[in-house]
Amino acid sequence: MTIWLHSTILATSIAATIAIGIASAAKYDVGTNVAPKADMLPIAAATGPADTGYVTVEQRGEGVSVLARVPAETLVE
Repeated sequence: MTIWLHSTILATSIAATIAIGIASAAKYDVGTNVAPKADMLPIAAATGPADTGYVTVEQRGEGVSVLARVPAETLVE
């Protein structure tokens, strides 16, 4: 019974390792040899005046960054 249990645990670990490797390889860009930065926002070309009715508020945590667009008048006290 213990051989069966340990074999199952080993097979599950190997399958998970292969799945993570395939997922990581899918994120890898062969042309630049660099994985893309997931925490960077794309810079859009300025097409006109910025919308000053809203402000972007960023809250950072451990491995998490949350952006929220709020009306500018709610920030004024």
